[in-house]
Amino acid sequence: RAMFNTLLILISFAVTLGLTILVRRVLIHRAVLDRPNERSSHTVPTPRGGGWAVVLTLIAGIIIATITTKTFATYAPLIASIVILVAVSWLDDIRGMHPLIRLVAHIGAALLGSMVLPEHATLFNGALPFMIDRTIIILGWAWFMNAYNFMDGIDGISGVETVSIATGVCLVMTVAGINNPFGEILTLLLTGASLGFLCLNWYPAKIFLGDVGSVPLGYLTGFILIVLATHGFLIPALILPMYYLADSGITITKRALRGEKIWQAHRQHFYQRAAAAIGRHDRVVHGIIAANIVFIAAGMVAVGHPIIGAAIVIGVVAALLWWMNKQDQAARNTPV
Repeated sequence: RAMFNTLLILISFAVTLGLTILVRRVLIHRAVLDRPNERSSHTVPTPRGGGWAVVLTLIAGIIIATITTKTFATYAPLIASIVILVAVSWLDDIRGMHPLIRLVAHIGAALLGSMVLPEHATLFNGALPFMIDRTIIILGWAWFMNAYNFMDGIDGISGVETVSIATGVCLVMTVAGINNPFGEILTLLLTGASLGFLCLNWYPAKIFLGDVGSVPLGYLTGFILIVLATHGFLIPALILPMYYLADSGITITKRALRGEKIWQAHRQHFYQRAAAAIGRHDRVVHGIIAANIVFIAAGMVAVGHPIIGAAIVIGVVAALLWWMNKQDQAARNTPV
């Protein structure tokens, strides 16, 4: 089994890396570039849309996995929802799209994807009426893919976050004794594909994911977290993505209270301000990697001791956000 898992990660890695190189050439040829502006964290025009390499690998891997395990009909709604998100997100990348249309597409994809969940799958173990529980799943899933998109603002961050969450889900499922073959395969595909893309997306990035990559990645990462949560492990499922949840949640809340349009691009996230202050993206991502390693360990602890796991994560995410904010404040107070 360990050999199969390793082989699946390596295949996903190699295919994504090869496709990323190819997609980058096509994007440069067609001048699909993310040009720097006052809201950007980069300084040179960079190809945008590298997520095509990631999503093509993932879609192909999911189709092959479901056909070989004779579960294609079961997961067809999930595959269809990924295709919808890819199409909508690509149009948003190249032409722009009204936020309401994006939101409807994201909620629709979450609704369609929820159809693959077993009828007994709930977040709160029956404490809430089924329809309320399922509505929370759908709306939370839609919000999570948007948060993933919001957080994809510096080199390497989404690739690192996806590898961390996928690895964490796989390890927590192992510790908890959860038998979900499709969920496990998806974590391996996500890990390999994200690592392959990171080869060209690490600082300084030679290509960006674009919405076509960040939204489907958020969708699929959200799915494996939902699988974990509906097996009775909601706390570990919240622990693993806690940095993304905290940074996006706090930033969006502050912007909403100031009356700003929360769907518009900006540079107000903790990680963006820290990267601008330090002058390098990789140092910020290194901090996120360190925190995510603790989150993975805390997630495994939370399988048997949820309060201890949650307490560890609250302390670590608070320290990480404090460090990022400190970098920003230090830069502001430094005389020019």
